[in-house]
Amino acid sequence: MSPRYCNCGGLATERGILRPVGYVERHLLPNERVLYKTRLHWIMFIRPALLALFGVALTIVLWHVPNPTWLWYIGPVVVLMALLWALVHHIELMTSEFAVTTARVIFKVGLIARYTTELLLTKVESIGVNQSLTGRVCNYGNLTVIGTGGTREVFYRVHDPIGFRNHVQQASLGSGTTG
Repeated sequence: MSPRYCNCGGLATERGILRPVGYVERHLLPNERVLYKTRLHWIMFIRPALLALFGVALTIVLWHVPNPTWLWYIGPVVVLMALLWALVHHIELMTSEFAVTTARVIFKVGLIARYTTELLLTKVESIGVNQSLTGRVCNYGNLTVIGTGGTREVFYRVHDPIGFRNHVQQASLGSGTTG
């Protein structure tokens, strides 16, 4: 059973259960449906994780240094910085939405400083996907959306960019309205 979305403070009912909905669902036009939705990819946590591992290793190495004792705190400080960096990425991950609807392509990034782009499907000229080898293996990449009139938007580290592009193409051809 697909959820029913309502404009009731960001909650939707599914089998009588209230669930939070995202930006895309709260801003659907009448008779518009979400065909495909994705977010940023988890790969953004690799650098904070590596920094945390470095901090742990630094803590272990510096624990054996007898003097000065303040050196013992460098490793835990590095781990704390890595955790804060990961928290920032977590907020970025949870507040980003990329969606294809029956009428539009919607991009939303950010919590406090919000950036949104909404293009009618008829105004999307092309969608480019740029994936590295790691991106192909882990299924992430950069999306470049070009709209009529020269609008050019680039979104980095998007999960399943090929699937997103394919859904935009299907929706643009009108086959997305049947699914």
